[in-house]
Amino acid sequence: MLRHFTRIERFFSLFTTLRAGEGLVAVQLCLQAFAIMCAYYMLKVIREPMILAEGSAELKAYSTALQALLLMVIVPIFAMMYHRSPGQTEKHHLFRNTLLFFLSNLLLFALGQAYGLPVAIAFYVWLGIFSVMVVALFWAFAADLFNLRSGQRIFPLIAAAVALGALLGSGMAHQIDQAVGHAGVMLFAFALLCIPCWFCARSDGLIPPESRCVIENDGQARPRHPFIHGFTIVWQSQTLRLMAVLVILLNLINTNGEYILASFVTDYTDDLSGAEADDYIGQFYSRYFFFITLLSFLLQLFVVSRIYDRIGIAGALYILPVLMMINYSLIALFPVLAVARIALMLENSVNYSIGTTTRHALFLPVPRDEKYIGKNTIDTFFYRLGDVLSGSFVFLASGVAMFGLTEFVLVNAMLASLLLLVSIALGRRHRGDAAAALANQPPVATNALDDLSIPSGQLSQLQIAADTFYDPDLGDALRYLALLEGDKRLPPWIKFDGLNRRFDFHPPAESIGSLRIRIIARDFEGLQAEVSFILNYGSP
Repeated sequence: MLRHFTRIERFFSLFTTLRAGEGLVAVQLCLQAFAIMCAYYMLKVIREPMILAEGSAELKAYSTALQALLLMVIVPIFAMMYHRSPGQTEKHHLFRNTLLFFLSNLLLFALGQAYGLPVAIAFYVWLGIFSVMVVALFWAFAADLFNLRSGQRIFPLIAAAVALGALLGSGMAHQIDQAVGHAGVMLFAFALLCIPCWFCARSDGLIPPESRCVIENDGQARPRHPFIHGFTIVWQSQTLRLMAVLVILLNLINTNGEYILASFVTDYTDDLSGAEADDYIGQFYSRYFFFITLLSFLLQLFVVSRIYDRIGIAGALYILPVLMMINYSLIALFPVLAVARIALMLENSVNYSIGTTTRHALFLPVPRDEKYIGKNTIDTFFYRLGDVLSGSFVFLASGVAMFGLTEFVLVNAMLASLLLLVSIALGRRHRGDAAAALANQPPVATNALDDLSIPSGQLSQLQIAADTFYDPDLGDALRYLALLEGDKRLPPWIKFDGLNRRFDFHPPAESIGSLRIRIIARDFEGLQAEVSFILNYGSP
């Protein structure tokens, strides 16, 4: 069945390559991603004053460690839920049921907060687990919907919605909190999280067959030892082992980087009075996080898809560690606040956009249990384990080994080099996984085009049929462009709509001539085919 591009698909095609029919499911997944991140960042804003009002900064650190301990129990429970969930044709059940569980918790926290119960510590721990578990499960659900080629085209759009949700959620939370209090913010987040609950069951049926993930094994045997199944899956897969190491290294580098930046900030404010220092620090971090979130959103929208188009998912893995190596070398050479601020803003923006989206996209070609159980184990337990190890390293390095700022910068430069080696190994594994899943073939020109004669001084049109080109790769999409011979641009009186494959010709009055026009169809990885025709215009 021939599909036509909708308005939303034409809009999305400004940022990535879409097939006709993919727009509605892309919109639904973007809405789900936006709602999850907007709700999380709103809750994150009220989490800090709640726990500091009931406890202390030390209590925050203990609560983070408690999250890692609880995840050692939650990961096996999740693995058992996965094996008891409905059939693989109903991909939304595990995601929706887990989200419903967290929604019921959130409603209880809102009631407890409204009645003045001491819920801050439990809420802090709960939100930390929610943030890693629901986000990991959403991306596993998305990876289970799309095949490799369709996923690497659509994931940047979803990740842009994630960045926009984070930006607006953190921006709105303070105003909502002032208007309706902490309990009101929780209820507002509850309403937002109902959106993915509603849409996730409808997303699977909207995916065109050529974009859908194909499940080869219809059933999964239950593991012998379900309590350690999540950790076993990670251990048995070299790809997942490398991802777990990658997550831990990233947390180490990120924690050290934030410590380095905080040291520069406190050194800068040493000569200021207490009130001036507090005001400067507040303004500094407000702008710092705003620009990180804004730059992340712009990178997601305009850059990530183009990077995948040029160097693929495996190549995108190398960008962040190389940038980190450059950043910490510059900070070592120029140890001033301005350099550290710009370097870490770039690092975090690239990490939250290119890095995060790429880590999610790595799960597109892996088996289904690795998408759900393996990804959940890495993004929850190993992520929080990385937090604990990072905090322990900062404590030991600064309090016991007495590292100065220079030593922390050099350690991060060395860790970034190690991260690059892990990324290279992971990139090679991904290429192997992708090659096993799909081998890219070039598009094929299936129909020749007849030469065309048109009058001058009048508007004429030509519609190129959809079956002029064929791409044999499942899930791939074609972009179309038109050029003259020698890769010259079309004259101003020829307009080509590449999305709908339509020419508008309006040669100047009384002009006479002929042109050979080439139509090129290019797939997402750059392979192409072309046809050409001769355009005669004016009187013969």
